Amino acid sequence: MAGSLFPDRQDDYFENMITLQVGSYLQQEFVEVMSDYDGGIYLDIEGFLELTELTEYTQLSIDKDKITLLMAGSLFPDRQQRRIITELKMLNRIEVDGRLYIEKETIAELLPLKGVKWIAEKYTLKISPDFNLPLDNRVNAERRKRNIEADKNNQQAASKNDLFMKADRRMIDLGMLKLRYDINDFSNYFKKEETKGNLEMEYSSQLLYGDFNVRHNLYASGELQDISLKYPYLLKDKTVTLGDNYVTGNDILGYNGKIRGISVSNNDYSVKRSGRELTIRGAAPKNSMVEIYQNGKVVDYQTVEGKEYQFTLDMRSQKDAFKIKIYDRNGVLIEEESINVMSGHDFLSQGKWDYDFFYGQNTGGENLSWDDKKYGIAYGLTNNLTYSFNYYDTRNEDKLYRYAKHYAGYRFSTLAVPLVINFSYYDSLEDPSEGYITELETELFSQQFYYSYEQYSNRLAQDESKESYQEAEISGDYGRSDYFVRFSTKKYLNRIKQKYDTGLSYDISRKIRMDLDLGKTVTIDNNIRDNNIRDNNRSANYTGKIGFYANREDFTYSLDAGYNTSRDSKWQYTGKIRKRFGQHSKYSFNIDVDYNENDHFSLGISFEYKFNTFLKMDYNYSSGDREQKHRVGASYEQVINLKKPFTLNHARTPDQGYVEGAVFIDKNGNGKMERDEKPLAGVGVGIGQNKVRTNKAGLFYLSDVSPYRNNKLRYDYSGTMIDPTLSADDVKEIKLIPASGKKVAVGLVPLSLIMGSITLPSVERKIRKKFFSYAEIIVEKDGVYYRSIKPEYDGFYVVQDLQPGEYSLKINYLGSETVTLKKDVLEVVVSSGETGDFYEGMDFKVTDIKAKKLN
Repeated sequence: MAGSLFPDRQDDYFENMITLQVGSYLQQEFVEVMSDYDGGIYLDIEGFLELTELTEYTQLSIDKDKITLLMAGSLFPDRQQRRIITELKMLNRIEVDGRLYIEKETIAELLPLKGVKWIAEKYTLKISPDFNLPLDNRVNAERRKRNIEADKNNQQAASKNDLFMKADRRMIDLGMLKLRYDINDFSNYFKKEETKGNLEMEYSSQLLYGDFNVRHNLYASGELQDISLKYPYLLKDKTVTLGDNYVTGNDILGYNGKIRGISVSNNDYSVKRSGRELTIRGAAPKNSMVEIYQNGKVVDYQTVEGKEYQFTLDMRSQKDAFKIKIYDRNGVLIEEESINVMSGHDFLSQGKWDYDFFYGQNTGGENLSWDDKKYGIAYGLTNNLTYSFNYYDTRNEDKLYRYAKHYAGYRFSTLAVPLVINFSYYDSLEDPSEGYITELETELFSQQFYYSYEQYSNRLAQDESKESYQEAEISGDYGRSDYFVRFSTKKYLNRIKQKYDTGLSYDISRKIRMDLDLGKTVTIDNNIRDNNIRDNNRSANYTGKIGFYANREDFTYSLDAGYNTSRDSKWQYTGKIRKRFGQHSKYSFNIDVDYNENDHFSLGISFEYKFNTFLKMDYNYSSGDREQKHRVGASYEQVINLKKPFTLNHARTPDQGYVEGAVFIDKNGNGKMERDEKPLAGVGVGIGQNKVRTNKAGLFYLSDVSPYRNNKLRYDYSGTMIDPTLSADDVKEIKLIPASGKKVAVGLVPLSLIMGSITLPSVERKIRKKFFSYAEIIVEKDGVYYRSIKPEYDGFYVVQDLQPGEYSLKINYLGSETVTLKKDVLEVVVSSGETGDFYEGMDFKVTDIKAKKLN
């Protein structure tokens, strides 16, 4: 710049040093700036362009009262050149020794920036450019190169990490055996005509590379209860099952939900929905506790007697959300699943498809022939239009059901308000029966509107007990409360039933909910007599119910008062208190009280106590049972690992697996415990609350590990003296297949460090400072990229946490200058041992630095 365009007021300013951060990677300490006595920081604009290597990509010129900056298009994503013209009066600036300094807050007037931040406590100025720095481009290019090299290993790992877990499967394996003995009532145990309880066997193992499970009653019935061979994730997210499985779907057709044969599906529960009534069935371990949640609160629960649960309940509104939680006999949550109760399939993206297939025997029906079939396919024609086809060929109670079901769902995405239309058509291939279901859903101002129309004929009308049905509902929520208003009308056999319902729910707190429901039902019977005179008989019934529901940890409370004019006792009151088994509690109880205005009172009490993981006793009292008000029973169950039959096993079901291994000092870092390596005793090993400690030999055995989950195996070294140079892994991810185990070696590897420095030849100070801002040290282990580190501002560096192995170090300079080193690569061998070591004197010597010539 020839001549001074700015007043020289150097006496008002002084030299200062700050740390400058520009973009994602560039940081330089001790950058020379000018400061004023009001805290202002002024940057040398030409020095800034040199440091950021923007000199090659920019042209800066000052003409009279304007400053012009021309920036190359390669700095911007759109590759468009920028010309930025700024009036000098807009810049807070000074001139020192012919160089222009711009105050930090106004530098954004000259350069396109996302922001400028002054961090006073660190004395650091952070500048975020709205363009790509040359250093950013070089670093990103280096990372892309490393990622490409790493992708080869990642692809190999991904191919091995398949959900089917082929590498862990076996043709045949010993597996796990569960024995369970139940005494239902001790008072009948010594009676000659009574059985002496029940003895049940359940066995799980790997068989033919699948998950085999069989449950058989050994005494007293001797019946085969369940048998299956499953191949989960064999077909992407589908499970191929040979044996017992649950028919998926939420259809009106009356299949009982379970089939024995061959199936391809992706969930293990079934939902039957008829109007507002839901029947949900699924599988759970015997003696487990199953809870069903409706809108976040427990509405029903049951203890599984066999291996199935079934709930029948009414939907309050179309907004209802359902969830199943399953707890084992000791109160540990083992499964949680949301239940899809909507008709038809979910919408599929364009080109995506889904399917299921079932063939076999209806084990719950009277006809046990192997002739039941059900299959379906769904396809996303567009992102907003899904079509599905299902075929049913089943026999239940000597009734043949052979139906084709067509379903189409469409979302109107271009309307001002969302609108979804679902249409289902059932066509009987055995008789003239037909069924139509049309549903419309929309939302306006956060209020949901729902309308459905159903029409049935012949046998389908008999099964559904309706020839036509229509329903309209409005529902919504405001803060803690939600409501619904609904009208429905049903016609069947000359009878018309009209229902008017409204309900209000209010969350008193996070744990307490109140429901208030009011209803009116009008029934019209149209009977045609022999003299063809129509007799209209009209009746009305009014109902009301208020209920309070609460959940708190292991406790569930409910209190209901119901009114129904069609009952002799119009008012009826019920109350329930339940405590289920908790993970650290030994007892559970349930108290049910019923009372109505005819002074009918009933009381039910059940109490269970577990002495340990295996033995449990229960007591039941029922005031309404005149023959036997009191009952005392007991159950004992044990899961035996047939590979290690004498090892104490705390598994709840035979599907659960185990993890065993050793914790030791891995001197050579090879991951294997060898004779001369020291074991560590007293180290805690656990998954969640399931914990054990290593014995004197450093060994542990952890049972009751859930299959097909990413279990976090955590280590607790508290109370164990460990050398600070040893690496102590805190967590390891474990995934098992059912009834199997996995061995892990937890080696505490000695960690070493390498120290050294980088020396430069005699160069300008600004080049020296820039070098250490643009340099990084690449560390490779056994010829593979390991990590990169930044040297300090004076060239000193430390590479930490190095396990035994061969390492190479080299300098990667990301600046535009050409750098020559005396020795390009330094080789270091980190030796094994019980403690880590220090490797000093690993120094790089730069012999020459040449600046890039600009054309």
